[in-house]
Amino acid sequence: MSLQIYTSNRMENLVSALALVLAEPLASPFTPELIVVQSKGMQRWLAMELAGRLGIWANCIYPFPNKMVWQLFCRMLPDVPDASYYSSGVMTWKIMGLLPKYLERQEFAPLRHYLEGDNDGLKRFQLAGKIADTFDQYTLYRPEMLLEWEEGVGGEWQEILWRDLASSGTGQHRARLKQEFIHLLAGRQPGEKELPERITVFGISYLPRYHMDILATVARDAQVTLFLLSPCREYWGDIVSTREIARRSQVERDYLVEGNPLLASLGKLARDFSNMVMDSIHVTADDHDLYADPGEGLLLTAIQSDILNLRGAEGNEGKRPITAADRSVQVHSCHSPMREMEILHDNLLALLEREEGLTPRDIVVMTPDIETYAPYISMVFEGCRDQDRKIPYSIADRTLASEGQVAGVILKLLGLPGSRLTVASVFDILESLPVRRRFGLDGRELETIRGWIVETRTRWGIDEEHRAGFGLPAYGENSWFAGLDRLLLGYAMPEEGEQLFDGMLPFDEMEGDSTQTLGKFVDFMQRIVRLARDLAAKRTLGEWREALRALLADFIAADDDSAFELATVAGVVDAIEELGGKAEFTEKIELPLVRSWFLSRLGEEEKGHGFLTGGVTFCAMLPMRSIPFRVVALVGMNDNVFPRQSRPPGFDLMAGNPRPGDRSLRDEDRYLFLECILSARQYLYISYIGQSIRDNSTIPPSVLVSEFLDAIGRGYYSDGMDTAEMLVTRHRLQAFSRGYFDGSPRLFSYSSENCAALIEAADSTGQQTAFMAVPMKDPPQEMREISLAQLLRFFTNPAGFLLENRLQIRFDEVSTPLEGREPFAVAGLDAYNLNQDLLERRLRGEDAGEFLAIARCRGILPPARQGEMVFAAAVKETDQLVARIAAETAGITPLEPWHLDVALGGFRISGTLDGLWPERKIAYRCAKLKAKDEIRAWIEHLLLNAFAPKGLPRESRLIMKDATVTFGPVDNAVDLLDSILARYWQGLMMPLRFFPATSLEYALSGGDVEKARKKWESAHKYTGEGEDPCFRLCFGREEDPLSGEFGPLALELLCPMIDRRSKGAV
Repeated sequence: MSLQIYTSNRMENLVSALALVLAEPLASPFTPELIVVQSKGMQRWLAMELAGRLGIWANCIYPFPNKMVWQLFCRMLPDVPDASYYSSGVMTWKIMGLLPKYLERQEFAPLRHYLEGDNDGLKRFQLAGKIADTFDQYTLYRPEMLLEWEEGVGGEWQEILWRDLASSGTGQHRARLKQEFIHLLAGRQPGEKELPERITVFGISYLPRYHMDILATVARDAQVTLFLLSPCREYWGDIVSTREIARRSQVERDYLVEGNPLLASLGKLARDFSNMVMDSIHVTADDHDLYADPGEGLLLTAIQSDILNLRGAEGNEGKRPITAADRSVQVHSCHSPMREMEILHDNLLALLEREEGLTPRDIVVMTPDIETYAPYISMVFEGCRDQDRKIPYSIADRTLASEGQVAGVILKLLGLPGSRLTVASVFDILESLPVRRRFGLDGRELETIRGWIVETRTRWGIDEEHRAGFGLPAYGENSWFAGLDRLLLGYAMPEEGEQLFDGMLPFDEMEGDSTQTLGKFVDFMQRIVRLARDLAAKRTLGEWREALRALLADFIAADDDSAFELATVAGVVDAIEELGGKAEFTEKIELPLVRSWFLSRLGEEEKGHGFLTGGVTFCAMLPMRSIPFRVVALVGMNDNVFPRQSRPPGFDLMAGNPRPGDRSLRDEDRYLFLECILSARQYLYISYIGQSIRDNSTIPPSVLVSEFLDAIGRGYYSDGMDTAEMLVTRHRLQAFSRGYFDGSPRLFSYSSENCAALIEAADSTGQQTAFMAVPMKDPPQEMREISLAQLLRFFTNPAGFLLENRLQIRFDEVSTPLEGREPFAVAGLDAYNLNQDLLERRLRGEDAGEFLAIARCRGILPPARQGEMVFAAAVKETDQLVARIAAETAGITPLEPWHLDVALGGFRISGTLDGLWPERKIAYRCAKLKAKDEIRAWIEHLLLNAFAPKGLPRESRLIMKDATVTFGPVDNAVDLLDSILARYWQGLMMPLRFFPATSLEYALSGGDVEKARKKWESAHKYTGEGEDPCFRLCFGREEDPLSGEFGPLALELLCPMIDRRSKGAV
C-alpha cells in the first residue's frame, strides 16, 4: 500500500478529489468510511459537499485525530480501554491524590512553597491540572522522554511523579501505546487483526509527529490518503520573514529569501508541517497537486495568487495598481464590539443587495472571542425590527458554561454555599427559565415575589447563625428567615394593623390569591437554604455526584425544553465519579474545588449546533477554518487578542527546549489568519476596535492585520491615496451620525431607526416643536364629576394627569433595585414613612418604645445599637413637631370630618375634609414644606370657605417641619374655585404650563422668570422640576417652557393664595 497525498490551495478541489476516491466502494457496504477532520464545522461542510457531488452520502464517521489514533489502538492492541486512563482529566485527579505524599521531599520544594496556605485544596487541584496538561502534551510531543523516565531512577520532581503515575495507573499511556502499536504492525502476520480498509485525513492544517508516525505505519498495510490545504505550489521550505532575516548576520542575509511576505510571516506552521510530513513518510507516497490560480482581477484574488506562486514585491517597480472601487478587501476601524456588529450588519446588507446570487449561507463571520461578541451579535441581528433588513444567522461553537441555561443555573447554585446569599443572587436564580418552570412560576408571580422581597426589606443572610459565620453580630433583621416569617404570618393571621406576634410583624399586604405563589416561593427558599448548608461539607467524588444529581432534581425542570441540556449536564455530573474511580481518588474535597472542576468541564462541552444552518454563521476562529465562503468576515481582530500568546507553566520542559513541530498558539493563529485569507472567494472583511470610545484616540489592530496591510502596501499602490488609507474605513462613534446618510460610498446605513434618530437630533438643534400642536377634543362629560383627590392630584402635576387620563401614557416606576446590604441609615421614603408613622402614633399618645420593635421588624432601621441611635434621633425630631401640633389642639375636641358633595359651574366635586377643629383646619406632614403641600392645602381651604356648612372653621393651617403656613378666610372662594376648575378643564385638552415649585417661585418673586428658572433647572445637588418625566415629555423639546401662558397662569392661580397666607419659619 502507499500513502496518497493531495494538496491544493482550494478546498473545493480537494473535496472533488475526495469524492472520486470515495466513489470506489469499500469491500463491505456495511463498513463505514473513516474521515479524520479537525472540527465539527468541517465535518458538516464536508458531508454537505459530498452529498452534493455523490448524490447521497451516509455511513461515515468523522473522528478527530486523537480519537482516530485511540480507535486504532483499541482495534489492534489487547486490553486497551475505550477511554484512556491517562487523559488529562483522569491524570488531574490522580496527581491530586499523589502530591501530598511527595511535598515534603526536597525535589518537590517548589511545589510545596507554591501550595502554602492552600486550605481548601483548590490550589493543589489547579496545579494538578497544569501538571496533567503538561504531561498530556509530553505524551504527544516528547513520548521518548517519558519512556526514558520510566526506565530510570531518581531525577527531578516531574520524573518522579510521572514514574509513580505510570506505575500505579491502569492501562497504558499514549507514548507506550504508540511504541507497542508500531512494533505490532512491524511484525504483523497475515490473518491477524485487520486495520481499517481506508483512512482519509481531510483538511487538517497540522498534525503532531506522533500522529504522522502512526499514519505512515498504517499506510504500509492500508490505504491512507491525506487531503491537505497548501497555500503555495512552489517549494517554500526555506523562505523566512523579514523579521527573521533581520536577526541573522550579514553573511547569512545574502542567502536568505523572503519570497512572499505573507507566506513567510504567517506560514511557519504549515512550512514545518510540510517538512515533517516528508520526514515521517517511510513508505511510497504519491503526490497529487490540485492547485488553481484565482487570477489577479481583484485585490483579494491577486493576494491569493501571489501566495500561490510565491511572488513578492520587487521594489516600487513591481507594485500593481488597485482602485478605490475594488472592495474585495475591507478593513473597518470601530469604537466598540456593538458598533462592529452594527457596521457588519449594514455591510452584509449591502453585499446581499449588490452581489447576484449571494445568500446568507455564503457568509461566515469568525472572531477570536465569540463569548464577548455573542451578546452583541444577538442584539443587532436579532434585534432588527425591519423584516426586510433581518439577516438569518446562527452562533456556533458556544459552550454550556457560557450559553447553557441549565449549566448557568447550576454554577450559580454552586456559588451560594459560603456566600452572603444576597437577595439579588438568589432572585437571579429564581427568575432563570429552568427554575421558573421547575416551580411553576409565571412572570406575574415573579413580580409579586420581587415586591415581597422589597417590601419586607430582605437583604442578605439566612438568619442570625448564618450571619455570625461571617464574623458579624448575630442579628436577624433583613434576613431571609425574617422576611419569610413576615410573609407566612401575613397569610396566617387576619389584618389587625401593625401588631406584633411573638416578636414578629405580619406582612399585612398578603392577598388571598397569592397563597399558591407564596407556597412556591417558600418551597424554593427551603431548598436554597438546605443547599447552602449541606453543600458546605466535604465529600468524596462519589458523594458529590449524588449531591449534584439531587441539586439538578431540586431546581431544574425535567421537561422537553431543557431535556437535551439537562442530560448533557447530568453526564458531566456523572463524569466526576467516573474520573475519580479511574484515578482511584478517595479523598474528601470541598465545594470550591468541585465548582472549579465543574466550570472547567462545562467550558469543554459545546452545544453542538449552529454550523451551516442556512444563515450567516458566526463562530470562533477554529471550527470553520479553511472552509471556503464567498464572504469571510473577521471581527474583533484587536490588539493583544489575536494571535494568542503561549504561556506555558514554568516547569514545562518543552518550552525550555523547543523543537520543530511543537505546539505554538502564536504560530497556529498566524497560519489560521492565512487560511482565512485563502478561504475568502469574493470578499475578505476585517474589523477591529481601532478608536477609543472615550476620547477617539487611535488603537492599533492585531499585529496580523497590521502585517497584512503592510504587505499590501509593499505590493500594490493606489493613485493619490495611501493603500492603508484606502482599505481602512474609520467609522463614527454613533450609528446615527450624519456621515452615514450623506451619500458616502464607504459610510452608509440601512437603519431607518438611526435615520429617524438623526432627524430627531437635527430637530433638537433647530426649530423646536411642541408636544401637542393643537388641543385635544373636549373631555367626556363624566370628567366634570371629580373627586377631591383627583383635583389635588391634577394641580400637583397637570401634565402627568393629562398624559395618564386622556392619553393613557403612564411612566411606570422603575423597579426598586434589590439591595444586598442591610440599611446603615434611614433616608428617602423610608425616613419619611418612619417619621410620619411615629408622628401619628405620638399624637395618639403611644409610647415611642413600642414602635421601635415594629420599626425593627419592618427592616428599615440599621442593626444593633446603630438602629437605636437612628430611631432616637427620629423621635427627637418628631417630638418637636408633635409639640407644635399639640399647642394647636391641646384640650380641644376635634370636629367630625366633612363629607362634601358640591356643584359649581357645571362641575361636581366630592370628597372628605378631615383635620377639622373649632378654630381652623389643621394639616401636617413630617417633612419640609413644598409648593405642592401649599397648593393642596389652598384648594381644600377654598372648598372649606366656599361650601362648608355653619359651624366649620374658615381658617386653615399647614404645619411642616420647617414652617407653618396659615390661610385666612376667603370671601371670593367660589370665584377662585371657578378659575381653578376652568384651568382644570383646559388642562385636560392641552398640557398646562403650571409647575408647582417653579410657578410658585415666579409668583412670589413678582414675576421674575430668572428666579423661577432656578427651580426649573437642575444644579449641583439639586434636581430641577424640569427633570420630571411628564414635564420633560410635554415641554422638554421647547426652547423655553417658562414662556407663553406660564407667567399669567402662575399669577392667576397662586397670587390669591399668597395674598391670603401667612408663613412662619421654625
